[in-house]
Amino acid sequence: MNHALHIYLADDHELVVNGIAALIQAAYPEAQIKTFHSGKQLLKACLAEKPTLVFLDYEMPEWNGLQTLQELLKAFPSLPCLMLSMVHEKSVIKNCLDQGAKGYLNKDCTPVELKEAIEAIQNGQSYLSTEAQKALDGQSNKTLSTFQLSEPLSERELEILTLFCDGMSPKEIADKLFLSPRTVETHKNNIMQKVGVFTVGKLISIALKHKLV
Repeated sequence: MNHALHIYLADDHELVVNGIAALIQAAYPEAQIKTFHSGKQLLKACLAEKPTLVFLDYEMPEWNGLQTLQELLKAFPSLPCLMLSMVHEKSVIKNCLDQGAKGYLNKDCTPVELKEAIEAIQNGQSYLSTEAQKALDGQSNKTLSTFQLSEPLSERELEILTLFCDGMSPKEIADKLFLSPRTVETHKNNIMQKVGVFTVGKLISIALKHKLV
């Protein structure tokens, strides 16, 4: 069944959408995967060729995930759509499900969760991440309320973190800010230490989740 998978993903953060696409491709090597940076781009592609399922970032400029979901389901009422977000507010999740989303998944989900979500959709079921289910059950997300930086980020560190979240590589950031790649790496390591993470992917997830940029 894997060869029939045709998946579209929309997220305005390039590293996030590419990371999720890579995880899906690793789990389903024969799947056809296309990524988009806006809901409008994704809808246009769907009108040309309908995918098996769609992943939508909840927070996007121009059209957010909910608006995109509504437009997609007007055109394709049975198209399975999963929302991607770091927001775990009960009202947000409930609204997405009420509007027709088939699932709600963390952006920093594990490969296992991602595969579980896709398989649930293929079997005609819905899928909620653990955090989303907790929110619907009325349990608070304590991680969000207790998160603190070990030290405040400097203006330069915030600038570099923003560029990482925009999908730029250390070399691209160095070129843009007229810094040496070594200096960017030093700033990156300092930021990761303050945030308490060990990978750039996790750093971006935390930055987006807690609105550090």
